[in-house]
Amino acid sequence: MMPVDKLDPMYGTQAAALDIVVGMTTKTLDALQRLSELSMQTMKETIADSQETMRRAFAVRDPQELFALQASSVESAAGKSRRYLQQVHEIAAATRDDFQKVVEAHYETSKHSLQEIFDKLMQSAPEGSEGTLNAWQAAMLSGATFCESLRRSTRQAAELAESQVASAAADAVKAAHKPNIPSARAAAKR
Repeated sequence: MMPVDKLDPMYGTQAAALDIVVGMTTKTLDALQRLSELSMQTMKETIADSQETMRRAFAVRDPQELFALQASSVESAAGKSRRYLQQVHEIAAATRDDFQKVVEAHYETSKHSLQEIFDKLMQSAPEGSEGTLNAWQAAMLSGATFCESLRRSTRQAAELAESQVASAAADAVKAAHKPNIPSARAAAKR
């Protein structure tokens, strides 16, 4: 059995990993809380807006006025949807940035710590175990390459999701500004 002092970097690495997991979990929960609060506020505003629009619709006297109310309501809803999506995007981007900073800050440190552990194991390994340790080192190198690839893929996926949210928000704004031709025709026929 290897003395505990030979494995101290391993314990430090494990403690640091635990701190990272707890920190990232806390950041995730904070982001979820902000998203929940934003969603609740948006739902309350939507209900209040719908109620006000219905009250105004009941008071309408002619079809043109109803058409104008409908157009105004659609434009207002599109603007609010765009703002909601923008806020969701900001929360997601801030959380992603926090995660990325943590990953980048600890990636090199963890890699260095693992190399330190491996070096200590190599120094105290019994004769004849070089082949096993070399295989382990190759596996560790392969794992590090995989992690780097995963990190790059995650960053690309986050950037893609970010651009899709921005695109959806832009599409919502464009849709809100298009005239509602069938409704205008129906109102004119009345």
